[in-house]
Amino acid sequence: MIIKLVSFPYVDRLSAKSRKLRINIVSDILNEKNADFVMFSEWIFDNMDDLKKVYQLTHNKQVTALFELNLASGLDGNNLFLLQNGKIKDLKTHQIFSTPKEATEENIENLIRELETHRQFVVNDKHFLILQCGENNILKTTRDKENCSEFRLSNRSDLKNRFDKVINGVDVILNPLHTKWGRFYDFSCRLYKFSERKRYSFYCCQLTTDNQLINAVKNPQKNTAQRAMKSRKILTPLLTESPNNSYLLQAYEI
Repeated sequence: MIIKLVSFPYVDRLSAKSRKLRINIVSDILNEKNADFVMFSEWIFDNMDDLKKVYQLTHNKQVTALFELNLASGLDGNNLFLLQNGKIKDLKTHQIFSTPKEATEENIENLIRELETHRQFVVNDKHFLILQCGENNILKTTRDKENCSEFRLSNRSDLKNRFDKVINGVDVILNPLHTKWGRFYDFSCRLYKFSERKRYSFYCCQLTTDNQLINAVKNPQKNTAQRAMKSRKILTPLLTESPNNSYLLQAYEI
């Protein structure tokens, strides 16, 4: 099974020409026959019309792709969609929280409920789970252990048990981001946790600097725009491409 991660440079607002180009690039990637699943960096479109145009141009009905669209201001506007079986599927969910301060008991319980009901899908018998951007703050870094994190609410074993049940019941955990995580060590500790028990974890974000693109091409394992792990080990991509420096694509086989 081939999984592709695609990151576009951050742009505050796409011009009409850039929007048309992005639609064509996305549909071309999806029409390639060697991809089973594609995850794009978040906010690649800010309206349903662009996603519908991608759908119309995508003739490969075997591919599944995950999109987060920025449809309104605030977290409520960060909505998830799948392109699967030749159809657009609204997952009817949005980002619950973004920062550690927002990771309250109420918000964490709401997120776990979303993970149990709206954030899972299947591709080629592999079960996928999605956490959006800063929702990875459901975990916190374990300072006395290297590359470790734990459930944020130490006093809520009931919620921890529900969270553990969800992540232990899937094969792949996805964590698309809007922009690069400021404290990358803290973030990577969460990817290690997500990849335990032979699970895969994948993340990708928008490109915010030229160095991210250059470093990814020169040394994919140190790429901070995209990363893949299994069993707490960083995976090496099958390929890394950056056509005309317009976007970054990495492919992995699982």
